[in-house]
Amino acid sequence: MRIDGFQNIPALLQSFRGDENTKSNSGNGAESPSSSVSLSSFGEVLQSLQRQSAQSLKARAAHVDQLAQKNQSGDISVDVGKLASKLVDSQVINFQG
Repeated sequence: MRIDGFQNIPALLQSFRGDENTKSNSGNGAESPSSSVSLSSFGEVLQSLQRQSAQSLKARAAHVDQLAQKNQSGDISVDVGKLASKLVDSQVINFQG
């Protein structure tokens, strides 16, 4: 399972740095409270990512429970060839000729 929201973190951080630089350069040279605004904005993004992660964990747990029920009832079948191929492709198994 992939969490897409985490891929955008570098871009978000870069945009916060850009906002901070433009705000500090536009003033009269005095220290501005823009850093607290950036931290607050970053905090909101972090909370959003944490919520998405928690939702993803709940969905994963529900999927695992569903698979466990199928396994207990005998409704699950495994394609051994496909499983072996995936294990080799992900380098879990090192297969040499």
